[in-house]
Amino acid sequence: MSTDEPEILVRNKKPIPCKVILVGESGVGKTAIISRYIKNWYNDDQPSTLSPLSLKKNIIIDGYNIDLEIWDTAGQEQYRSIASLFYKDALICILVYDITQRKSFENIQSYWHFSVTENGLKGIIIGVAGNKNDLYEKEEVSEKEAKEYSDYINASFKLVSAKCNTSINELFDELVKKFIGSEFMKKLIPQYISDEDNKLWEKRKIKLENNDGSDKDDDNQKKKKACC
Repeated sequence: MSTDEPEILVRNKKPIPCKVILVGESGVGKTAIISRYIKNWYNDDQPSTLSPLSLKKNIIIDGYNIDLEIWDTAGQEQYRSIASLFYKDALICILVYDITQRKSFENIQSYWHFSVTENGLKGIIIGVAGNKNDLYEKEEVSEKEAKEYSDYINASFKLVSAKCNTSINELFDELVKKFIGSEFMKKLIPQYISDEDNKLWEKRKIKLENNDGSDKDDDNQKKKKACC
């Protein structure tokens, strides 16, 4: 049998851009989450972000080639007006709180969510990340409470740990899949995926499925012969 890695089907050669912003109070771990997701790197002594900055990551999910532009925003009160300028063209927003600091959770309810939905695009995709889940013995916000709030605002929710690399990839994947099924994506697709791309995608998909079926038939035949 072949040891080659399975072919990854991609619908679009030109990546579809998707801007993601992380917001929340200073010290909740926004920078650490981004560093872990993009670089698989963590620093216990990460300094607070004083001005917005962005990093990029290319991913292929559900056959779509996506360029994520992920923005880290400053959480200090004096920088909030600056942070709000970066909401306008964001398609995904992750509200981050520290599970050991109840105030950080209360502030995403009283300020951050309102600020994003007031200043951002209509229909912006929302996620809630309860960071520092490795310190669960010190938690001040229960998973149940955070999940109920996330459901109330129609947001994806994960307890994550940048330090231990827990559930960060899963959260981003879930949010990007929501983006793929969103009105934002419907408007972007004509710019990045042509009719010819769609035809090629269907041909490659059928070919791959047929090859998979053939391999399975061959395996079954070999098993039958071995049993005789």
